[in-house]
Amino acid sequence: MKQKFHSLLFSLVLCLSFACNTTDSTPSTAEKLAKEVTIYRDIYGIPHVKGETDESTIFGFAYARAEDHFEKIESTLIESIGRLAEVKGEAGKANDVRVKAFEIERLSKEEYKSLDPKVKKLCDAYAMGLNYYLKNNPEVSPQLLTQFEPWYILAEYKRNSFPALAEARLNDDMIVEYLMDDIKSIGSNAFALSGKKTKSNNAMLVINPHYSYDGPYEVQLTSDEGLNFYGMVGSGGGIIPVMGHNEHLGWSWTVNGPDVADTYEIQFDHPEDSSLYRFGEEYLEVETYQDSIKIKTDSGFMHQKVTFRKTIHGPILTESKSGKPISLKIAGLEKGGMLKQLYHMALSADLSSFKEALRINSLIVHNITYADDQGNILYLYNGIIPKRDTSLNWQAPVDGSLKQSQWQGYHSLEELPQLLNPECGYVQNCNNKPFTTTTHENPNPEDYPDYMTYYQGNTNRGRRAKIMLDSMQNVTMASLEAAKFDTYVHNANENLQALMKEVIEVNRTDPERIAKIEEPLKLLQSWDKYSSSESVETTIFYIWTFKSFYQQRIGTKLPNLVAFEQTIEKLENEKGSWKVKWGDIYRHQRVLDPDQYSFDSLETSYPIDGGISITGIMFASSGKFESYLPDVGLKGLDIRAQGGDAYVSIVEFGEQVKARSIIPYGESDHPESEHYDDQAELYAQGKLKPVFFTMDEIEDNLKVKYRPGEVKWK
Repeated sequence: MKQKFHSLLFSLVLCLSFACNTTDSTPSTAEKLAKEVTIYRDIYGIPHVKGETDESTIFGFAYARAEDHFEKIESTLIESIGRLAEVKGEAGKANDVRVKAFEIERLSKEEYKSLDPKVKKLCDAYAMGLNYYLKNNPEVSPQLLTQFEPWYILAEYKRNSFPALAEARLNDDMIVEYLMDDIKSIGSNAFALSGKKTKSNNAMLVINPHYSYDGPYEVQLTSDEGLNFYGMVGSGGGIIPVMGHNEHLGWSWTVNGPDVADTYEIQFDHPEDSSLYRFGEEYLEVETYQDSIKIKTDSGFMHQKVTFRKTIHGPILTESKSGKPISLKIAGLEKGGMLKQLYHMALSADLSSFKEALRINSLIVHNITYADDQGNILYLYNGIIPKRDTSLNWQAPVDGSLKQSQWQGYHSLEELPQLLNPECGYVQNCNNKPFTTTTHENPNPEDYPDYMTYYQGNTNRGRRAKIMLDSMQNVTMASLEAAKFDTYVHNANENLQALMKEVIEVNRTDPERIAKIEEPLKLLQSWDKYSSSESVETTIFYIWTFKSFYQQRIGTKLPNLVAFEQTIEKLENEKGSWKVKWGDIYRHQRVLDPDQYSFDSLETSYPIDGGISITGIMFASSGKFESYLPDVGLKGLDIRAQGGDAYVSIVEFGEQVKARSIIPYGESDHPESEHYDDQAELYAQGKLKPVFFTMDEIEDNLKVKYRPGEVKWK
């Protein structure tokens, strides 16, 4: 009853939000924090926020991020607190029902009250920064939220658990149809190299999450109390970057697939009371609670009541094929602590303190790849993974009346698959199993229960990464940058062999059919298998791959030869010839609508060598291929790159940390800003920009510095 997490999870986890304390957000407090922090904008518009305290730094970060991305911040929060229907009407109801079914508001408020004072101050400061931004920018018109509450960030962290619904195969329609009869409604790469592999003998780290191009935001947070972290947050906000580096160490995340959610069949079989359900030898009373959804309509707002039921296994969200109610339990939802963990990870100074932060165990999923200035490298298959009775089948709804269906706590850090300082000198994860981290040195799968990894597959990118890393010696920042943007298509040989096998068979009985496509077939056979914007072979291969792959996604098998013939026919019909370079039909361009399929030929765009990640290419770049379904026909052959390598950073840890990075577009969401797409051309070329980390570097590359409220930044 479950399926592997998709990169959507990586995309949801990376959309981290924030909080505020309305009771403490007095004007005098905000004004005081504004005077204690300075925002340094470098030549790329990236804010380096330096405060006297961590609290003032976070206040300044909230203000700076709002200057660039306020609409994204607000939109993420609206979803997180269950008020999307107030903005989007019917289209937002499913989200709001989910949020309310899991009591996100109640749990978030309770967690906020229990936060230790330091972390609570960070929440308050971020919220004050947002509210201060609105106060100083009255021309900004929020969609809905005009004052930010302290529990909002915690709501967003908890909403990051919702991809577990997909793992349990509970979609929006199933949930809302069950609860309300009249409602219808995210891949990544990471490498770490020890001094055995590098020319400088320093450890190096490659950070490379995959998701939507318009999501990442770079920032450096520094305070006189010791915080000094450079990294990225996702499209919604985030008090602390979710990956990056300080002066001693750094880490990256990649999506993994531990089993972190379970479904339970509930037995309402009491002979006299239908509100009682069986658990072991006793009966328990189902908990019932009501809430309402506020929905925007053409004639105003309407309120629709929803009744929820909850068992010890979580809310009842649907029913089984046999008609039994199904509860869903998600790991860590009530546990909380994600903000605290990220904060302590950012403050870590060595491997020991980093592991102590990991032991907080509040990051629901994600592999962690780590390197530091002592030469250590680490891979961890991370997650809040429940301990379970292995006699039960946890991949299907379990019988919730069984005592052994209860979780037995969570696995500790030491109980998770991991690899520290292997002899080969590297660790990598490209969404592959933890048991394929290197070629010869890996965790032993027999040491771990199968529910940790049975949803985790292997990838062509992981296979390609090991081939590259095994062969690399005397690695430099430049050679690692080249490897990250490697364009070799790993599965091309295998796929072309399958195609040629069909060609040979058909040629025996229908040579005229093969003769019609002989020239493009020969060209593809002679291809060097490197994706290139100047290559006709790249065009043919990718369009053929799109057709074949997405045909499989709708449950039918399209013969390779038929897909190839359709590819040639489409190119000839739409472009007048099948001899079309990849860079003529696939371009990198920022537009106002992030879901726009085609590039605008009248505006600036750039050819890009990257391609679809399922083929094993390290330079991952994809268009909106979901729009090809259900007919598996490309919308058109003017395709705009939209996702893939959303953030790339390479860090070398020595006496002084060195780093380079890139995001696909630019720091600002404002089209009139020079930082709207000032990194786009570099990105399309597969090149990184310098990271300015020390104060000397920042001041040598400074564009402007100011305190919150002093200037109008765009």
